[in-house]
Amino acid sequence: MVYVTGDTHGDVSDPRWDWFDEHLTSDDILIITGDFGFDWNDDIRKKWQNFKHDYIVLFCDGNHENYDVLNSLDTIKKFDDIVGVFGNNTYRLFTGHMYIIEGKKYFVFGGASSIDKDWRVEYEEKNNSPRTLWWPEEVPSEDTLLLAKNTLAKHNYKFDYFITHTCNPQLKGPVLKTYKMDFYDPTESMINHLEYLIRENNGDFKYNFFGHFHKNVHFLKYHCLYGDIVNLDDSKIIKGFDDFSFETWETYPLEESERSEIVSV
Repeated sequence: MVYVTGDTHGDVSDPRWDWFDEHLTSDDILIITGDFGFDWNDDIRKKWQNFKHDYIVLFCDGNHENYDVLNSLDTIKKFDDIVGVFGNNTYRLFTGHMYIIEGKKYFVFGGASSIDKDWRVEYEEKNNSPRTLWWPEEVPSEDTLLLAKNTLAKHNYKFDYFITHTCNPQLKGPVLKTYKMDFYDPTESMINHLEYLIRENNGDFKYNFFGHFHKNVHFLKYHCLYGDIVNLDDSKIIKGFDDFSFETWETYPLEESERSEIVSV
């Protein structure tokens, strides 16, 4: 089975890992929609390498990643495209690529602009930090956008699941009601453009899963995930948490969110 969830930020104490250990097996795949975070520094990376799990973990790029680490990963062909080998049965999904996972097409467009960029850069400069805290690669380049457009054209603009870290900016205000709604992110404009191309070329996708905003919001085909987990094979949402203050793990059908009202915790 394939499961999808939101940001994990390099935290092995996240209660989702207990749920995954209880419910996932070596036959299962977990997709994290960016800010995987176990690449952040050597100590956190070691924690992940020592973290026992049988299932495969896949993640797209977020804006709280160490791109020095990600860009140094070896690559192999897996899921009908190229992935970065992070170790411990874990792989990086590249932005602009299309993956075939259990017979379904997953189009990936990760990355986002950091609202805390100025603080991170300032901290580096003031403290003469020996390591980088912000990377410009968090926002996809024009070359990556061109690759994404070519990938969509190759697949006739039709696929099953859109895996992103952030979302179409039109969702930020009316749906997410997020404090980031007025923050300009070039990545979101790129996603908006890609969705325009999909519509104009009679393409479609079933669902868009993203994280970034630390909220759980399910609206039509758009799913902002934080503590929630989606089981794609059974088309169910497993309710998790918003701010780590509670866990429910109750389930309801994914299709319920396809109505016009917003379903949120």
